[in-house]
Amino acid sequence: MAVPDLQKARKRTRRISMILGALGLALLLYGLFSFLEADAELSGAKDIEVSASPVFWNPNDWEEKDAGALRFVAGLALTSSESAFGGLSGLHISKDGTKLLAVSDQGSWLSAVLTYDGMKVMGLDEARMAPIPGPDGKPLASKYEQDAEGLDVTDDGLACVSFERHHRVWCYDLARQGFDAPAIPIDIGGMGEELDDNGGLETLVILHNAMDAPALFTIAEKADETSGAMPAAHIGKDWVNRARVKAEPPFSITDGKMRSNGNLILAERRYSPLAGVGLRLREIEAGFLETETPLEGRELLNVGQAYSIDNMEGLALVETEEGRTFLFLLSDDNFNAMQRTLLLQFELRQ
Repeated sequence: MAVPDLQKARKRTRRISMILGALGLALLLYGLFSFLEADAELSGAKDIEVSASPVFWNPNDWEEKDAGALRFVAGLALTSSESAFGGLSGLHISKDGTKLLAVSDQGSWLSAVLTYDGMKVMGLDEARMAPIPGPDGKPLASKYEQDAEGLDVTDDGLACVSFERHHRVWCYDLARQGFDAPAIPIDIGGMGEELDDNGGLETLVILHNAMDAPALFTIAEKADETSGAMPAAHIGKDWVNRARVKAEPPFSITDGKMRSNGNLILAERRYSPLAGVGLRLREIEAGFLETETPLEGRELLNVGQAYSIDNMEGLALVETEEGRTFLFLLSDDNFNAMQRTLLLQFELRQ
């Protein structure tokens, strides 16, 4: 979603057997290798060059690493001569931390291999972009259809995307078909008819530990005027249960990921003409779907534009075998020369 000052506010799943067609059929796993753990053939993709320049967490104090409950590890400003590069809103990184998948709100996939110096991310190699297709396999034709916002991927390579403007959730069998995979529409229980054009399904989380796994949790960006909470939905095998996430004005939820312990981490963004952009992270404890009250959680980070942030919209999580948890945040530059595409890496303090 665009920030208001730039006047670019955008009204914003052997094979799988139409699982998530209301997530109604089972995921058949034979031969389904993970797209993000193996080299999938991306026949519709275009190779691009992405340059990465390091950024400091605090431009005025290069030694500062403290970031609330996190520790800043690395930051990159990403640029490319490819005109379709930008507007990156949803982010996923493979379990081993090496492969990145993102979606653009102009209707594009981005994949890349992350390079490291030890545990510190240093750049992107083998970057590719391709248009996100519809159920007919053809590229999405208009901004109304293209506004991809949320992204998460199952361990078996099923990438699910939430969209704004035309509010919906579609999934893609990237493991077997790469970027040519057609969309599999998901039933969201009529939720789309209740949302503002520019207040759609910004956040999409795959609940890996759910009894009905794979199951989804999606959150709309704008708070309901009556309840003051963000509308949300828990999408299971053949049902859709409504939920609410407590709004924390002036922040809007932009992305989320589930930890292996069942906790949910949310990324939030704020903007005002005077205060500029802000970033907040919060963590909601496991069992959050068992309560009828709006979900709240504990704050992990809350900073303003004195730090190296922009319009932060994408969140990814990598947990190592040694028990370390890394968070990656990606910004949407709105295709505006005054903004940046930032990839920030943090470690959650134990």
